[in-house]
Amino acid sequence: MPSFLKKLASRNKTKSSWDLADATTRTLEVPKSVQRPSSFTFSPPPPPYEKEEEDREISVSDLGSLLIGIDFGTTYSGVAWAYSKQPDDINIITNWDSTEYASADKGKAPTKISYGKGYEGTTWGYGVGDDEVIEWFKLLLLDDADMDVKQRRSPQIIKAKQLLQNARKTPVEAVADYLRLIWKHAILNIERSFGEAAVEGLPIRVVCTVPAVWTTDAVTKMREAAKAAGIMDYRLAGETTLDFVSEPEAAALATFDDLQSRPNFQEGDSFVVCDAGGGTVDLISYKVVGTKPLKLIECVEGSGKLCGAVFLDQEFEALMRQVLGGAWDVPEPIIKGFMSSQWENGVKRGFEGQDKNWKITLPHECVERGAPYHLDLSQGHVRQIFEEIISQIRVLVNEQIDAIEEKEGKSPKAVVLVGGFGSCRYLYNLLSSENRHRGIEVYQSPGTKPWTAICRGAVFKALTNSSLPGTMVQSRISRCNYGTRYVTDFDPVKHLECDKYVDKATGRTKAGSQLTWYLTRGDNIDEAKPVRLPWHINVPTDQFCNQYPLSASIFTCNDRNPPTRQTNTVRPGASIQSDKPMDISNLRPFKGSDGKYYKRINFAIEMTVIGAALEFALMYQEKRVGHSSVKAQVDL
Repeated sequence: MPSFLKKLASRNKTKSSWDLADATTRTLEVPKSVQRPSSFTFSPPPPPYEKEEEDREISVSDLGSLLIGIDFGTTYSGVAWAYSKQPDDINIITNWDSTEYASADKGKAPTKISYGKGYEGTTWGYGVGDDEVIEWFKLLLLDDADMDVKQRRSPQIIKAKQLLQNARKTPVEAVADYLRLIWKHAILNIERSFGEAAVEGLPIRVVCTVPAVWTTDAVTKMREAAKAAGIMDYRLAGETTLDFVSEPEAAALATFDDLQSRPNFQEGDSFVVCDAGGGTVDLISYKVVGTKPLKLIECVEGSGKLCGAVFLDQEFEALMRQVLGGAWDVPEPIIKGFMSSQWENGVKRGFEGQDKNWKITLPHECVERGAPYHLDLSQGHVRQIFEEIISQIRVLVNEQIDAIEEKEGKSPKAVVLVGGFGSCRYLYNLLSSENRHRGIEVYQSPGTKPWTAICRGAVFKALTNSSLPGTMVQSRISRCNYGTRYVTDFDPVKHLECDKYVDKATGRTKAGSQLTWYLTRGDNIDEAKPVRLPWHINVPTDQFCNQYPLSASIFTCNDRNPPTRQTNTVRPGASIQSDKPMDISNLRPFKGSDGKYYKRINFAIEMTVIGAALEFALMYQEKRVGHSSVKAQVDL
């Protein structure tokens, strides 16, 4: 711990926070008894000296900040942290409350929660019991319309919905409850390691990870849950900031140091990050545009699918039921113990595609029902379990590679595997063998690095958000279309009859409900390129003679080829209102075709990209009169 933080920690508790709550610095006066007389001189002259650090004034800005990364996963969640003045020292939270001794020091905890009677009965992580355990509730932050058919019909999703209904909890409330518990555990462990006074005295920057394919609505719900969990509660040390980063980008940030150390990693190279987790597999690709420091742009649009490691577990359990029949009908705790010892920490981790049989020991309760003591699984059995899920990941990886080759004219340099499933040996072997002829390497870090890459990468993201040196993602790919609705002269070749109407002000035949797009899906988002489009509106003078409250609506659509008119896939995205009514008293009225008088108001809507946010501003007479921001649906 830095010496000035040690000094802070040693102060009286009642005085430990005022220096940090007030940015005003304070100077310690030297008592007269130890002041040097004005006539005193040194003989000989003293050598140069430095004032002791304890005498230096301390301000809030001197202290730095605490950086915390939260990987809230579908099946497992993790937390990492660092002190901004020591960014290379990233710590992983462990020491979980656990009924399993061996699980206490793992790098992540299960994303499970169970509600007992009242809040005191709530358990989570490794501490949950066997009854009414809610899992997969993270994915319920997505609307049903944003899930594919497989997700909506998956037994995990159906069961999670039912259990939440039984507990009278919404998905946001369940996520908030889990985040509250893991946040409390993380802060207690950081205080134990770094000092309670130091944690109290430092502003906190939090970055939470989300799947690459999540919608803006899902991210908004995640923010609501984090706020309800108390993560952003007021602290004397200052505001706690909360930002988001996509899971594959966080994973990429955590592995960039390793990539930079490789001699063939150069400017112009691209690579694919495959974040294979328990529930979802997300992919994102980057191109290197600078190396010192490392600067990246998103190369092609990312992708993702529900094909994580948990589906291997389902396939194995289905095989056991098929082979054992009624002997498999034993209490769920027995099955969970067997799955953990014989599958999760046995066959699943050891399988590399090798030609061998796997001997598994069956539970005594199954043996009592007629099952054998041991069961031999052939290579064919195990390969069949892996094949369907692994093949889906291979398709996702190949689609990214093909897209890069089409756009860049050359193959990516590497595929980087991260996430718990990313440490699978069989997955590594298959991807390596089928991409070697293309000159594409596959990287897989040893040990627990792939499993903890996401939360470590979130800390790196917090570091770059703090304007401190670090890897920068300068440009991203939009996953959504953003535009506005307008009317134009009717063209029977271009427009539908149902959109046709006669404008009362001009008497001209118009086409309503038309759409124009400021940003389309697949576009490269660049902060330096604002887009301004001119518009006008005719308003009746009997209602608006001198003032008019200018407004506009922004619409979104996830279609790869966005429509040119309003359809059921187009949704309202944001509303822009002028800060005050516009003065239109100097505008000359004109007589409309209906005999009434109108005024034509010319204005513009300007879109500017700020980080991962799109800002839409109303411009009137070259002045900005109102604005609204919407989070761009990108790899955050």
